[in-house]
Amino acid sequence: MRTDVARDRAWHDDLCRQYHSRVMRVAAALLEDHWQDAEEVAQETFMTAWVKREVVGEDPWPWLYVTARNHVRTRWRQHRKRFQAHLRSVAEPVAPYDGGMGACEDRQDLVRAWRSLRVDDRELLLLSCDGTSDAQTAEILRITPAAVRKRRQRARDRLRKALEAMDAEIPMASVGTDKGT
Repeated sequence: MRTDVARDRAWHDDLCRQYHSRVMRVAAALLEDHWQDAEEVAQETFMTAWVKREVVGEDPWPWLYVTARNHVRTRWRQHRKRFQAHLRSVAEPVAPYDGGMGACEDRQDLVRAWRSLRVDDRELLLLSCDGTSDAQTAEILRITPAAVRKRRQRARDRLRKALEAMDAEIPMASVGTDKGT
């Protein structure tokens, strides 16, 4: 984005046009594909960009990313408070839905492995997958580009190990089916 233009409605429209899909992908990934919430986070992010347009940097992506992440974290806190209040009001705990075995086992394994990662590992891999440069990622996370590369490699290793561990698991359908037992 050009910085020599006034931070007016046209600037904001251009910002939204250029970055909406990236903000949506980040929000959806952080919100585990809850697209309606992701759309609301994107709207909140661009409203914040309008209100704080004078502090948005020459390269707006790091600022937009951090702002979207902050809006997601606010949602997490609000959700956690509502969930805890709900748990206190429920007389008996409800057994979680097991989901069953679906036709998309590979995707399910990837989702399980992804969710097993720490939030900071997921964030780093998400930024990498979204095409955010090492310099931009470093600015977002307030670390050096070298630290970005090292942490990304470690996060990839942890994801790979989680997937390998799932491959090594015995499928539930084969447990106890041995005729000799």
